Amino acid sequence: MIKFLFLGIIRDRSRSLFPVLTVMIGVALTVTMTGYISGVLPDMIKMSSHLDAGHVKIMSQAFYDNRHQMPIDLALDDADGLIEQLEAQFPDMMWKARTRYGGLLDIPDENGETRAQTSVAALSADLISPNSTELDYLNIRESVIEGDLPKDLFDILISKSMADSYEIGVGDQVTLMTSTVNGSMSFQNFKVSGTVVFGIAALDKGGAIITDLEGARLALDMNGGSTEILGFFMDDEYTSERALVVSEWVNTNLKDANDPYSPIALRLEDSNEMAAMLQFAGSFGLIISVVFILIMFIVLWNSGLMNGLRRYGEMGLRLAVGEQKGHIYRSMLIESSLIGIIGTIIGTAIGLLGTWYLQEYGVDLGNMAANTGDGIYYPNVIRGKITPACFYMGFVPGLIAPFLGSLVSGRGIYKRQTASLFKELET
Repeated sequence: MIKFLFLGIIRDRSRSLFPVLTVMIGVALTVTMTGYISGVLPDMIKMSSHLDAGHVKIMSQAFYDNRHQMPIDLALDDADGLIEQLEAQFPDMMWKARTRYGGLLDIPDENGETRAQTSVAALSADLISPNSTELDYLNIRESVIEGDLPKDLFDILISKSMADSYEIGVGDQVTLMTSTVNGSMSFQNFKVSGTVVFGIAALDKGGAIITDLEGARLALDMNGGSTEILGFFMDDEYTSERALVVSEWVNTNLKDANDPYSPIALRLEDSNEMAAMLQFAGSFGLIISVVFILIMFIVLWNSGLMNGLRRYGEMGLRLAVGEQKGHIYRSMLIESSLIGIIGTIIGTAIGLLGTWYLQEYGVDLGNMAANTGDGIYYPNVIRGKITPACFYMGFVPGLIAPFLGSLVSGRGIYKRQTASLFKELET
C-alpha cells in the first residue's frame, strides 16, 4: 500500500509538487532559524558578558540606581579589597575591576589650541599589568587597527570612526575633561596609542575610548575604587544557577540596605535586558515549530481542498467499486505523511546548507546592527552553528503540518453519497 502511494506521488507531480515545496520551504526555514539562534546566542552572551555585564556584576547600590547617568561619585570605594574577599570566597571565578565614566575630549591643533571637542564614553580596565587578561576578554589585541597596545598609564585607545571623523592620529595628545569622585573638574592629557574596531556597531560608531584602570583612577581621584567589578567563571561558560549562588551570597553577606555605597550583585540576565532574550531563546524551537505548523497547515489544508476537487472523480470511482470511505481517508493521511517525509528530508538538507554557509562565512549586518538595549551586543557578522537540533527540528512541522492538512480537508470523503456517483461517472 505504501509503495503504491509512494509511486503515485512520484509519478503524479501535479498532486504532490506544491505540497512537497510547501513542506520543503517551511522545514528549510525552521532548520536555518534554529542554526541561526544556535550561533548568534552564544556570541551575544559572550560579547555582552565580556564587554559589559560579566557573569556576575557588582556595583554600589547608589550607582546601580543611577547607572544610566554613570555617576562616578557613587562608585565602590575599595574595589581592590572587595576583589580579595571575593577571590577567597569564590576561587573558581576571576574578578576584574572596571570603571565607566563620561567626559569631553579636547582635540588640539598643531599649536596646542582647541581644534575640536566631542563627548566620549570611557571604559577603564587593567590593560598594562603583566598578568592581566583584560586584553583578551575585551578582544583588544585583535581589534587594534592602527598603532599599538597601551604601554603607559595615560595611553588610550579610541574608536577608528572617531579617529577618522576628527583626524586624530596615533601618537597625538588629547585632553579628557571630566569630573572626579569628589565633584571637582579633572583635566588629564592622554596619548593615543592606537585605534580599534571591535566589529560591534554599537561601539565602533560611538565615541568610545579605552584607558588603563590605574591611569583613570589617578585622573578621577578614585584611589583603589571602581564603578563595577565583574566576575567570570574560569571556564567562561555562563549558567544562571551558578551565578545565582554568587549573587545571593554577596547580597546576603555584603549588601547593607542602610548603606547606599555597599555592594549589590547582579547576574548576567539581571543587569540588562538579557533575561527575556534568554527565555525566548530557550523556547525558540517550540515557537518556530508552532508558527510554521500553523502556516503550513493553512496552506496545505487549502491545497488539500483544491486537490480533492481535482481528484473528485477518482474518489468517486473508488467508492463506486466498493472501497470503504475509511480506507480512502487513511490512504490520504498516509499519502500526506509520505509527502511530509519527502519535503522534510529535502528541506532539512537545504536548511543545513544554509546554516553551514552562516557558520563558515556569516552575513555582515554591520550597517544595520546596533546596541539592542542596556548592555546587549550583537556582532556585526552574524554566524550560525550546526547543532544536533538542526537535524531533527524540521521533522516536527514537516510531518505534523501535512498530516493535519489532510486530516481536515479529507473529511469531505465522508460527505460523498454513493447514489450520486453513477450520474457523476456518466459525465
